[in-house]
Amino acid sequence: MGQNRPMAEVFVIAGAAGSGKTTFGRALSARLGMPLIDLDEATLGVVKAFRVRYPEMDEAAALTAVRDDRYLELQRAAVRVSAAGSSAIVTAPFTAEIASEERWRTWIAPFGDVPVRLLWIAVTPEERLRRMRVRGASRDAGLVAASSETAPLPEAPAPVVAYLRLDARHDSGKKARIVMSHFGNASPAI
Repeated sequence: MGQNRPMAEVFVIAGAAGSGKTTFGRALSARLGMPLIDLDEATLGVVKAFRVRYPEMDEAAALTAVRDDRYLELQRAAVRVSAAGSSAIVTAPFTAEIASEERWRTWIAPFGDVPVRLLWIAVTPEERLRRMRVRGASRDAGLVAASSETAPLPEAPAPVVAYLRLDARHDSGKKARIVMSHFGNASPAI
């Protein structure tokens, strides 16, 4: 890491489904040599356990039912990494957390003095729908099916807390350069 970097920091990559959070998280993780903690991967056990108990529930409903448990597990995983003195990259929509200053403060409070930097990927509704159609995830099926020319996807609201806005149309390299220049001497790990 560069000389001006804190000992540990957490980069939270947030945005609507289809904005490219995980793709960018992987690229930034590789570029900065930081572990990636992705909501879907970190909470697989939570989701599986719930689905065993409620097999009749479709994926989208199950994910909604365990949302708070998933974000708590994600938080715990990121805190463990930062408490050990390491930086991390965390990816998740964070829809409720970034829409409320109180919820955001509650989510980042366990990190103590470790800086938590919110990176929000802005994506147009049209591009978001295109990406969700391409990836074909079952959790997106209801939203994709409900979207049409007369009822397009809604615009994702911007965070109400401090954040660095990244345009989903930029490739991961350009987004990484923006992050690195914004947060000082963010030299990639060698």
